[in-house]
Amino acid sequence: MKILLLYKGYPTLSHTYQLSEAEELNKKHELMIISFDWELNTLSEKHLPYTLSDPLKEIKNIMKFKPDIIHSHYLDSFDFCVKLSRTLKIPFTIKSHSFDILNNDFYNPKRYSKLINENKYCSKIIVFPEFYEKLLSFGIKESKLLPIYPTFHVKQFINMDPEHGQHIMSGGAFLPKKNIKGFITLSKKIKERFPNKVINYYTVMKNNDYYNEIMKFNDLNNRPVNFLTVEHEDMPSEYKKHQWLIYTACPENKKVGNPLMIAEAQASGVGVIMYKLRETLDDYVTENGYLYDDDEEVLEIISRDFDSDKRNKAISIAKQRYDLEEKIKDIENIWKPI
Repeated sequence: MKILLLYKGYPTLSHTYQLSEAEELNKKHELMIISFDWELNTLSEKHLPYTLSDPLKEIKNIMKFKPDIIHSHYLDSFDFCVKLSRTLKIPFTIKSHSFDILNNDFYNPKRYSKLINENKYCSKIIVFPEFYEKLLSFGIKESKLLPIYPTFHVKQFINMDPEHGQHIMSGGAFLPKKNIKGFITLSKKIKERFPNKVINYYTVMKNNDYYNEIMKFNDLNNRPVNFLTVEHEDMPSEYKKHQWLIYTACPENKKVGNPLMIAEAQASGVGVIMYKLRETLDDYVTENGYLYDDDEEVLEIISRDFDSDKRNKAISIAKQRYDLEEKIKDIENIWKPI
């Protein structure tokens, strides 16, 4: 098939879901990738060719490509997809994430549900299972939704070695909703109680002013955290250096969704500890990880080794849930009758 991929900020380093999906689709199909809207922050040169442009300004080039399907990410790309699909007379699918539902981007659910239900070119909205019921409650028809967990090349991350690393890690974009200052404060407490622990935070700088603010805050707290940026293809080996992943979130700005790092860490045999931002995170973190309410709980959890039984179960679930090579078939099956 010929597939038009609409990716925000491709090839942004932190967006493994887009990079990996494109790589997997490219094994079987012919792709045209249009990157738009978001600022590019990437070191990687290992990506497929793309056009950096407003998709609606690329109509002539798209028509020359003659795609069979449009596949986009994030619900707020819906209007792009509608306009393009009407012009090209081809269907589209959109892969929703989590912050596009939690964030203000999904600002008018009644409007979207009506458009999704009535648009003949809208084939499916692919949704994280946590938000499936939410979208149904907005009035979107069940026939328009396909629940799938976030996907990546799980096999690259699987780590069954019992002699795993002992470090602590976290990561994510430099955004206030991640509560990076809270992570630094927690890390300072960890270093005071466990001085030999190495604490790494993997990130891509998003905003110069905020980045500088965080670096200054880290300095003022005796630099408990090492801030690192690595190529996305190097992350599997980075996980293996760590025993724990601690993922913080701002309790006021409640827009942290289902971070891909949680899934990658569990596939890598790393113990996951995530701030309990909402009850529905139980399903994502599973009983083989931990949700916490305050720093003292984290200090108690990391005072012992990550339970090997939980570790093996988390790896097993990750294989079932997140394997891109398998889950991409579910998406391709939507396209088959077209």
